[in-house]
Amino acid sequence: MPRWRLPRGGYGGYRPAMAPEELCQRAVREAEAPLQPADEMALLRDRLDSLRAFLRDADRKRRASNGFGGVSRDCVRRTRGVAFDAEDALDDLIFHHQVSLKSQEYQSSVRYFIGFVTRIIARRGLSGQIERIKGMIDQISENQWYGMHEDTPSVTPTSSITAIAAWQDDMENTVFDKDLEILKGMLANEYEDSRHQRFISIVGESGAGKNTLVKLICNQISTKMDVVIRCDMQPGSSIGDLLTNVYQMALRQSADQCYELEVEKAGIDSIGDKIRGLLSRKRYLLILGGISSKSTLNFVRASLPDNNGNGSRVMLILDTASEEVACHANTMNREGFNGVHLMTRLDQAKSMQLFYWKVLRKAQYEPWLLAYEKRRNQEQEVHQGGYHSMRRNQKEEEQEHRDNNVQSCVHNVTGGCPMAIMLLAGLLRFKENPVQWDAVMHPSGYHYQQQQLGRTRRGMETIFWTSFEDLPDDLKSCFLYLAANDTCQDADEIVRMWIAEGFIINKSPHHRKTLEEVGHDYLKELVLRCLVELEETKPNGSVGVVRVHRSLFGFLQSEITEAGFMEIVHDVDVHDVLVPSPSVRRLCVQSDKSTMNTTHHKFPKLRSFICRVDEKLHDEAAAQQRWKKRVHDDLKFLRWSKFLRVLSVNGLRLVELPDELGDMIHLRYMHLDCPDLHCLPPGIGRLINLQTLNISNTQVEEIDQSFWKIKTLRHVLAKSLALPAMCDDNDDEEAGSELQTLHGVKPVASGSEEWSPLDNNMTRSLRSLEMHGFKHVKHGGPAFEAALRNMHLLGHLSLQGDDIPSCVFTEPSLQCLQTMELSGNVKWDDIVLPMTDRPLRNVRPNLVQIKMNDGAISNMPQSIKQQLKEILVQG
Repeated sequence: MPRWRLPRGGYGGYRPAMAPEELCQRAVREAEAPLQPADEMALLRDRLDSLRAFLRDADRKRRASNGFGGVSRDCVRRTRGVAFDAEDALDDLIFHHQVSLKSQEYQSSVRYFIGFVTRIIARRGLSGQIERIKGMIDQISENQWYGMHEDTPSVTPTSSITAIAAWQDDMENTVFDKDLEILKGMLANEYEDSRHQRFISIVGESGAGKNTLVKLICNQISTKMDVVIRCDMQPGSSIGDLLTNVYQMALRQSADQCYELEVEKAGIDSIGDKIRGLLSRKRYLLILGGISSKSTLNFVRASLPDNNGNGSRVMLILDTASEEVACHANTMNREGFNGVHLMTRLDQAKSMQLFYWKVLRKAQYEPWLLAYEKRRNQEQEVHQGGYHSMRRNQKEEEQEHRDNNVQSCVHNVTGGCPMAIMLLAGLLRFKENPVQWDAVMHPSGYHYQQQQLGRTRRGMETIFWTSFEDLPDDLKSCFLYLAANDTCQDADEIVRMWIAEGFIINKSPHHRKTLEEVGHDYLKELVLRCLVELEETKPNGSVGVVRVHRSLFGFLQSEITEAGFMEIVHDVDVHDVLVPSPSVRRLCVQSDKSTMNTTHHKFPKLRSFICRVDEKLHDEAAAQQRWKKRVHDDLKFLRWSKFLRVLSVNGLRLVELPDELGDMIHLRYMHLDCPDLHCLPPGIGRLINLQTLNISNTQVEEIDQSFWKIKTLRHVLAKSLALPAMCDDNDDEEAGSELQTLHGVKPVASGSEEWSPLDNNMTRSLRSLEMHGFKHVKHGGPAFEAALRNMHLLGHLSLQGDDIPSCVFTEPSLQCLQTMELSGNVKWDDIVLPMTDRPLRNVRPNLVQIKMNDGAISNMPQSIKQQLKEILVQG
């Protein structure tokens, strides 16, 4: 065979020729030589940790002093750049190591050789890069940039284990009782004159408690209304967007499911006509936020039914800057009725009550409130000339003295602003009373030494930064990540993105918590600290949907910019959308444009790409023209982003993905919300670190078989994805062993004794399964029942098919089930006898909700229905 000869050079002369395989083995040794000592990498990691500690301290001082001077800012900027370079070098090493492992699958000797030669060059370059970084770190130390660091007391984060143990106490908030009674009077329609349509405005500064008050109102009067609609007009959106959202929300709540067909048949195109027709015979409560102009309000009024005399109401949530809109809305009411309610700051007594309501648990708050009300009643009787004895024991006097101090401090620090009070309470909930409370609230405490209120900074901002500093470092990163979206966010998706970024650290392995459970604990802590608002909870009581309060969002975005954490691009033209620096690490694009076919930009440092494109109604005609011309988006510019960990795309007109996507070995999270996408490239099976794939809003129905062999796979969410057929090659015990979520899947045809690869390996960690299109005979019913029995950790099951296996009610191994959604025929005769001997509550102790269709409920035996009456939901 022909021989390969090396030229005269480093080896001191000609050497005997070597075969390609031998040359590759030597190339491996040569390539690994510069990076062989693990001590160098360990030293780099240690120095990187030192840089991060320095940057954390520098950021804290920057926030405390409202910025750096020119020299200090430049030092921090350069240090941050070195830290980023070190992170890149470590990720690059992992990248090349995993590529090297994958290369062992190559069969071609020539391809094997070429691949190793390429990696030799890359590894040599990486070695030089590491040496350069270490030199820069040494230069930083020599120049004594660390002289900026002083031994100042820092905030010691409190362990959140006990603080979130009873995170949801469901205590009633009585602080806004007076406001609530006033608004309930405005909403009432007992009298003839009050049955006409009314416009009610809640006006107050940001953080005054307007949204809290609206939630309380909805909880109390929602049953008295046929339709309750809550809609916020987002900045940059049009009146058409607002009315469309109102119509869609009303349609979902309407009992008339045929209305949409009637509208199409009648040829009604105007969104205002649709709303009027839908709400004309209903008593509705329309709650609108973000209305900033009188003309917008006029459009809304014109789209609503004429006064039908049934007591319908329109409620506006307005900032003080939009008080003119409130006055205009009041002119739409009948003479003699004032529909404007002004939210003011709280007095000292209410401030303390709100503070204790948030800072204490239910078991602590209720006794305190009883004692406080008793003391106030006694004082009132004495003030009115009664003869009630004011004798108190020493314990009561000490409690009164503490309350008076807290009342004065809370009001002085917060100024009676409800949002500031909640932030302060959320911070102190994680502190020991009274020592650490005094350190935070007393003016001589270290927080106010480092973070002076100053003449130009508001109290809420100071409290926010104090609370932010108190967060553990990993939780700081999680919180900053929420700046990518200023609307409601799904808790599960947030946690999965945190995990993909490496923010979630399981510090208690002995508790055997999954990373997802630790991530939800992080979210609960942010909710308890009032840094994040809880919008929805799941049926099992866990966090469902959250959002960052609008008054805090600006602080959050300023921090991600200053710290170089993330870059956000808003509403720019198509060809200018990707203009950030090539060194950007996290990029979030938020736009109402529709295309992003920008292939000439490169982002080699990119870790996260989050895109939210919301094409507005007024661009619909242009969008249809682009569709006719087959103008689609692409993500080819990401081919050079080899460090990419998170890819989340919403609204782009993607029809395909580049096969090079499979080379992004670091990619862990991929969410594609693209209705035009029909297939995924075969290279997706090369994403050996992929944890989450969400294609629930695409047309993808099949994925390459290699995808299901990814060992790190944890969550797969789809719309109608075919499970892989039974395959003989099932030697890999680790494939699919971490799978926790499997949604929107459908089985493939198999024999009665077979089931697709949901064997013990793939189901032993499964927590949530949603499957449709199941046919008992066609899809191996007995084998599927056997697989179900092995899902010991299953907490959520949604099954739609012809026959529902009886084991979902009777199998003892499924005791972790919390929620079930069943659509199909249930053989109740196979269930009645076992449930007679052993009640369902004993078999399913964690079950909180069962959702079934009307047919299944109507055929349910009365004995079973009696057991399920508290948790049975029709739907």
